[in-house]
Amino acid sequence: MKFHNAFNFSEVLLTITVIGIVGALTMPGLISSYEKKVYVSQLQKALSQFEQAMQNVMVRHECTDIVCSGLFSGDSNSAEWNNKMDEEMKKSIKVIRSAKSGEAFDSNVKSVYLKPRDAFTNNMDWAATDGYKFITPDGVFYHVKTRNCEPTPKADSAIITNFCADVTIDVNSKNRPNQYGRDLFTFVVGQNGHLYPIGGVEYVIAMEGDEGLNGSNYWVNNMDGCVGDVKNDYKITSAKGTTCAARIMGSGWKMEY
Repeated sequence: MKFHNAFNFSEVLLTITVIGIVGALTMPGLISSYEKKVYVSQLQKALSQFEQAMQNVMVRHECTDIVCSGLFSGDSNSAEWNNKMDEEMKKSIKVIRSAKSGEAFDSNVKSVYLKPRDAFTNNMDWAATDGYKFITPDGVFYHVKTRNCEPTPKADSAIITNFCADVTIDVNSKNRPNQYGRDLFTFVVGQNGHLYPIGGVEYVIAMEGDEGLNGSNYWVNNMDGCVGDVKNDYKITSAKGTTCAARIMGSGWKMEY
């Protein structure tokens, strides 16, 4: 008669329990890491989509920059500018719905800052009634407010010579978390039609020159913007998240916070 070694019932239960505990401990981290990668990928796509629209505007107007097109000439809250923006964008990009000044996309959707998670913004983004808002088929939401392509303070030496507009992007429509630094990001439109993140190198140099990289406008030094480039930044309890796009792009397209 041959005898075979095997686990008894209690040993099997113990093994299953250990596996369950390990899974419970590691799964949230894996899910969070996956979500961050998705947000970053969606952000890259959203930027490319908007910048392609800007290029289409310039080609249509036979311009070498977005200033020449007159797209951002006007008042964000005027009917004239909103109608112009609506017409131009619908010729340049697939728009499935838009909202002009005085209209909110959805007043029930409230954005929150990065930290603390329950710090709500006031009448911003989906609930905003100012500026021009539109959404594309892939669910990306854009909120645009013109700056009339004003010359930057350091236009003579910076890559960005004009601030044409402020743009807030929600990369995944109304889906949660609707949180700055996660699925909500802020940019300026430069004279070349490119989107530059608030707090990024190019933005800071356009504002203050090279010395600005030592100041608080640069995301690395700004605890309030995106908790800055510091160790144990998870311990910081308050941050708006408005410079997080700059941090992501400056970290090789990684959401390391």
